[in-house]
Amino acid sequence: MELTWNCPECSAIARTAVSESLSELKCPRCGYDRPIAAGSIVARELAACPYCASADLYVQKDFPHGLGLAIVVVGLSVSTVFYYFDMPFWTMFILILSAVLDFVLYKYVPEVTICYRCLTQCRGEGSNPGGRYAPFDLAIGERYRQERIRAEELRSRAAAEADSAANRLDSPIEPRAR
Repeated sequence: MELTWNCPECSAIARTAVSESLSELKCPRCGYDRPIAAGSIVARELAACPYCASADLYVQKDFPHGLGLAIVVVGLSVSTVFYYFDMPFWTMFILILSAVLDFVLYKYVPEVTICYRCLTQCRGEGSNPGGRYAPFDLAIGERYRQERIRAEELRSRAAAEADSAANRLDSPIEPRAR
């Protein structure tokens, strides 16, 4: 199983082959070490997110969204040209061909399991044991998105307060005028 995660120190995207014997994740760029959550991989199957230990995971197709959009746009554009020249057979043929290509890609592209909390991705055998994880649920996704926004606000607020406190300490004390 392969784990793709975002390093909190240098923001690099790191990929690591994960097994039950692996005890920590190491960023290849900055050397940041993070222990793998205990019990996240049991019998070579994913039980929880190895990065943050959350049990809220979802699956989606491991396919670049840009490529899928490009297939649709190219198919629509080419069929529009044939439609303009009054060639309905070729117009429909191109549209159907685009739909078939999209279906074939959907059918054969593997799935990736993603953590709602930290957005870490798990690929490969054992990442969705027995179809345990469901597709994306908007309510759960929004809850974790709001959690990330609140955490970022608290971090920025704490940093701003630390900066203002440091500025107060650095400024000379002036006597009060009477």
